[in-house]
Amino acid sequence: MKKLIYILLCLVITACSDDMYVPADAPAEGHAMRFEAVVVDEPQTRGQVLDVYDNDVTRDFNAGDSFGMFIIDADGNFVSTIDGKNAKNLRLTTPDGKAWNLNSSITEVVHKFGYRYVAYYPYSEAFNNCSTTAEINALLTAPAYDQSAEAATDWMYTEVTAPQTNAVTTLAFRHRYAKIDIYHSFTQDHSGSWTTAYPFTKTVDDNNVEHYRYLLDATSPQTLSVKGKYTIGNYLTGIKEMAYDISGIAIENGRHSIVYTYGMDERCAIDLGLPSGIRWSPINLGAETATYMDDAAIASVSSKIGKRLAWGELFEKDTYSYDSYIDDPYLTATTLLPSDITRTVHDPVTQYWGGHWSLPSADDLKEFIDNVETVSTETVYSPELGKDINMTTFRSKINGNTITMPSNGYANNASIVYNQYIYYMSASRSGTAYFTGLTTNTLLKTTTSNRYSGVNIRPVLKAKHVFTYAERKDIIVRHIDDLAVDLGITKTVTEDGMEVKYKVLWSPFNYGVESKVDLQTYNRTPVDEEAYILKCTGNLGMRLAWGDIEEPAKFNKTEYNNSAIATKYLWNRATGEKNVRDLLKEDDIVQLNWPSGWYIPTAEDFDLLLKNVTITKETISSRTWFRLTGKGAYSGKSILIPATSYIDNAANTEKWGADTYLQSSTIGNGSGEPVQYALNINSSAVGQVVGTAGRATGLMIRPVRYVRVE
Repeated sequence: MKKLIYILLCLVITACSDDMYVPADAPAEGHAMRFEAVVVDEPQTRGQVLDVYDNDVTRDFNAGDSFGMFIIDADGNFVSTIDGKNAKNLRLTTPDGKAWNLNSSITEVVHKFGYRYVAYYPYSEAFNNCSTTAEINALLTAPAYDQSAEAATDWMYTEVTAPQTNAVTTLAFRHRYAKIDIYHSFTQDHSGSWTTAYPFTKTVDDNNVEHYRYLLDATSPQTLSVKGKYTIGNYLTGIKEMAYDISGIAIENGRHSIVYTYGMDERCAIDLGLPSGIRWSPINLGAETATYMDDAAIASVSSKIGKRLAWGELFEKDTYSYDSYIDDPYLTATTLLPSDITRTVHDPVTQYWGGHWSLPSADDLKEFIDNVETVSTETVYSPELGKDINMTTFRSKINGNTITMPSNGYANNASIVYNQYIYYMSASRSGTAYFTGLTTNTLLKTTTSNRYSGVNIRPVLKAKHVFTYAERKDIIVRHIDDLAVDLGITKTVTEDGMEVKYKVLWSPFNYGVESKVDLQTYNRTPVDEEAYILKCTGNLGMRLAWGDIEEPAKFNKTEYNNSAIATKYLWNRATGEKNVRDLLKEDDIVQLNWPSGWYIPTAEDFDLLLKNVTITKETISSRTWFRLTGKGAYSGKSILIPATSYIDNAANTEKWGADTYLQSSTIGNGSGEPVQYALNINSSAVGQVVGTAGRATGLMIRPVRYVRVE
């Protein structure tokens, strides 16, 4: 399969927006300066240059990254102290991947006449005693051979840099060592070898894709060789051995190199916005070339017919008939092939292209038909068939993307018939003797064809990485403090005998949405985090009984009242006190799983919310929502709350309703069964109240964040 080899860069597009002019007569003792960090990205000489986002690599430093910096005086010596404080190996850290803060007892770095600077990345205390640039470079040695646990991508360093004439000096980092990943996802028996200056570390990701990771010296060109072999087929189809051998791949500082061993790059797949998430190949199986295919190369083979195969077979034949077919398509008892050959040894897409490519299913064909429309048809000459064929372009009704397919007909015995129409194979058998196919004969539709006929194939990309709960939650946790909505609400509480004032900020979505929203990518490509958060905003979240930290399959009042959590909080509140967080931290699911400062709201938090917002009802996707909008100076801020009703003594299923009920952390004032205070927003009158609800009842949670006001 064509496989990607690239240098993993930590490219930076960071800048300080402050661009103050420094006058020519600035005092000799210096002036405060700030630093910008960039990485030199040189063009490459071999292979296809790809944007690093396509290479699944970040351009930016991550929050918390640090580099070390030394100051060199006019005599070429390292400055040891400034105002009696250490000035060697100064650590600059970025809180957001953009700005750089000085982590030092020195309050600011100065630019002084004759001063210059040298820096390296990532920061290490091992450089504390360096006195020359040579000593710095001597420490920039290759990290451990086992790179699987290495946090930093590589060492980077700067040349000695003089200050610029404005308030920002740019430190241009170059790679000293570059990390390279080779991805292989062979489905066949496979053996291969990769040679480089350093041993590789092999890891396997959640999609069973093999990663071979190397370190190369990035200061001078290095070469990499890739070779191997794999087999196609089994005892039914016959076994053929395929081989590849690519040598002399040049890897240099800051460069990308692309090497393909066989198959098709998964990033070429066309996203038609289909509900299933399936993407379609832009070309037929067998139309691919042996080298990297950019957009121009793909366009040049778009009319190529490619491999014509019988259903479940892997190799082309001179004639396609009942007698030449590997299976008996008419005898159910002796049929050798399964009813679905997706990703089996009989799926030629999986066998030839590997990775996550496969034949489409009958359902995939139906989905395609339902969601595209014909845009145009062009007649072109096909050298493969020696006659004219039709190139039909289809446009997605969902996102407007297009895909073009050549008419190809199908092989019956030694002849190609109906070449003016499209015929494509699916992985789904139809009855015993036939398979379900795609055709444009009279109109775009599915059809049934003899399994022994020779038919072309348009592959699809189906295998997805489904993010775990922890991975999904991590995205929210990274952003949730910044997403908190300020509706202009403050409260004063007594802590240790003193009154303390807090801002009460509200989450834009219910707790647990991050575990409910489906999040899938192909081969773990980068997630659009903004789109993911938007999905969270438009969904329900997790429904829990009071004090529970796991969703039950069913809410049961009797079981809850006899549970450990009910025993732990036996009392009913005798007063109407609402400014109490009765749930301890270990029973407040928000405190357990969200950053410090986030809680299940108290009953008073709900009272304050209702006093400071205007509530309107909205219908979104045929469902009821309530928009709570701030007042006065906060009229531009709002949160949306879905109408989720409640669940009592019933199965815990996704439930939309007309009214909203939200859980508090405060025990309710009531008698009889244990109750809690809860927020209720009534749909019919758009009224609201903080009343009581049974603690065993399944309610949603809308977290709050307390930010202390100094």
